[in-house]
Amino acid sequence: MTPKALAFHLAAVLLTISAMAQATDQRPPNVIVIMADDMGYGGLSCFDNHYFKTPEIDRLAEDGIKLTSFYSNGSLCSPTRAALMTGRYQQRSGCDEVVNADPAEPMHHVGIHDDEWTFPEAMKSAGYSTGIIGKWHLGYKDQFNPTLHGFDEFKGFVSGNIGAHSHRDRMDVEDWWDGTQIKDKPGYHTDLITEESVDFIERHKDAPFFLYVAHAAPHSPHQARGSAYVRGPLKGQIPTWAPQETYSQTPGADDWLIKHFLLPLDESVARIRAKVEELGLAENTIIWFISDNGGTKGNYTTSPLTRGGKVDFFEGGIRVPGIVWAPGRTKPGTVSEETILTFDIMPTSMALASANAPAGHTLDGIDVSLALFENQKLPATTRFWSMWNGGALREGPWKLVVQADRKLLFNIVNDPQETTDLANTHPERIGDMYKTYTAMLEETKADSPYPSLPVRQYYK
Repeated sequence: MTPKALAFHLAAVLLTISAMAQATDQRPPNVIVIMADDMGYGGLSCFDNHYFKTPEIDRLAEDGIKLTSFYSNGSLCSPTRAALMTGRYQQRSGCDEVVNADPAEPMHHVGIHDDEWTFPEAMKSAGYSTGIIGKWHLGYKDQFNPTLHGFDEFKGFVSGNIGAHSHRDRMDVEDWWDGTQIKDKPGYHTDLITEESVDFIERHKDAPFFLYVAHAAPHSPHQARGSAYVRGPLKGQIPTWAPQETYSQTPGADDWLIKHFLLPLDESVARIRAKVEELGLAENTIIWFISDNGGTKGNYTTSPLTRGGKVDFFEGGIRVPGIVWAPGRTKPGTVSEETILTFDIMPTSMALASANAPAGHTLDGIDVSLALFENQKLPATTRFWSMWNGGALREGPWKLVVQADRKLLFNIVNDPQETTDLANTHPERIGDMYKTYTAMLEETKADSPYPSLPVRQYYK
């Protein structure tokens, strides 16, 4: 090659490298949403866990933003997941109760309808690859499969909970899927979810992707890696591939069991983050860590800082750990007290991906980028929660809690533990807030594709 030709060749190579670097800089960020199941405000040691440490998730918070006023859209599984997947109040999709594993229950036949425009569909419209690994819980029927609602890939389960080893739901039905087919594989559910997530990131590293990692822990049944099966034909046995170590479930040892049920989730976050960093994607990836609702007394993730737990509309039922990790976009060690809900993740991600909603389609969630990346205050926004057992409304520092036989009023800023009911001293405020609550409930319920379902009076 002549010196002149070599010079042209080198110039072309440099231009190509420059173009590639520019394309990388302009590439929209990858979005990973990691959701724990039934983890309350006391689930992480960086929040209020007094039983054990979660060092890897703590490190995610230390290197990112800790959201101390993050709220799940529901106080149970399916409602929050519906809000995440639609960016709207779950009443609009009809998934405002738990989608039930029992075929005899009306809520077994409910799920995300075809006319719902979903989070993965939004990201696909912006050129993203999309995947869900883990728990779906938004419909048991074939037409509700996540691959029919915007996800390119689905590996996981459709039920509310499965045995960690047996992968069978509470009706003893086999429940591990690959796309639209049941394809069980041996393994501890947290480890399988982790391995599939890392594999997805590896395979999609060269283009923007949206990955929803929906873990099963710490939802019951509580099983560590060496625990025996609790469901299915091998009940009472330890799987041959599992570590041959049994974990005590005697009284007084439950917190130890929960620790070893949750630590694989902590390890999972570490492995996902490590894969992102290994591939050089950290500066262009945003990881959310959240929970779908508050904790239960049995899983040691409730907190004395919040009243109540799962199913409640007190803070303990809906105020959950929230973390955002986004190197280059956030200042490490930041703590934000801004009120952010699950359904805000979709419009925030859409803004980052330059994805637009269809004409006439309105989201209830809002873009919270300014709060996350520029430390700005969010505009005052009224938010509400509702289910068969009552609900709540938040307006600034004021929170209305609606129960069957009473209405309570709290100033969450002054009284975050909801110890003092101010209803009697602020009758006009509670009256106005209740009118807003009922109006929002009626307006959102009017969109439900399941208007004739009976109101459930119990939880399973």
